[in-house]
Amino acid sequence: MVAEVYVDGDWLWPRAWSSRFPSLLNMRPITLTESTQDKLVWRSRLGIEGDFSTSTVWDDVRHAQNDVSWGKVVWFPQAVPHHSFFMWLLVNRRLKTHDVMAKWSATGNTNFNLLCCSLCMTGPYSHEHLFFECNFASKVGSGVKDRAGMSNISEQWNSIYDHLVGIATSKMAQHVISKLVVAATAYLFGKREMLGYSRTRNGLRKS
Repeated sequence: MVAEVYVDGDWLWPRAWSSRFPSLLNMRPITLTESTQDKLVWRSRLGIEGDFSTSTVWDDVRHAQNDVSWGKVVWFPQAVPHHSFFMWLLVNRRLKTHDVMAKWSATGNTNFNLLCCSLCMTGPYSHEHLFFECNFASKVGSGVKDRAGMSNISEQWNSIYDHLVGIATSKMAQHVISKLVVAATAYLFGKREMLGYSRTRNGLRKS
């Protein structure tokens, strides 16, 4: 209670508190009202006092930035959390593709140009190759786009991305399904490559 640290007009802070937070020693005097119960309040960076809540504090102390155009492509109420994570990696080009890992190689001893996609065995595995330059992924992608109502969208990631951003805030069932299906596909191929799957005649097998 405040009355325990404010006695006869003086602040009596525990020594450990005043040592760690010297500003406590400079707090202005207050007037206590016995009939009023203590409550937590938060003063924002704008000097506005209001009820204390973790969300209010977080909004005030975090480094706020403008909303990104792809935010609701990745995170929306119907989204599957681990699918959303892979979509976040995809739109930010952070999947562990060969072109990305080549930038991580500090020694230069690994020639990532010699590596190829484990599905089609033809080109290097990159974000563009994943959606959908890979012949195998392209066949899957064609079926995915039909089910997602995106048959008129070209099989290039930039076109798919632009379409999803355009419908990001829509609540139409078809548009929500489009985002769900693309996210599930990103998860399938992204997870497959991370776990080291390769193609067989009957489907996929783990390397």
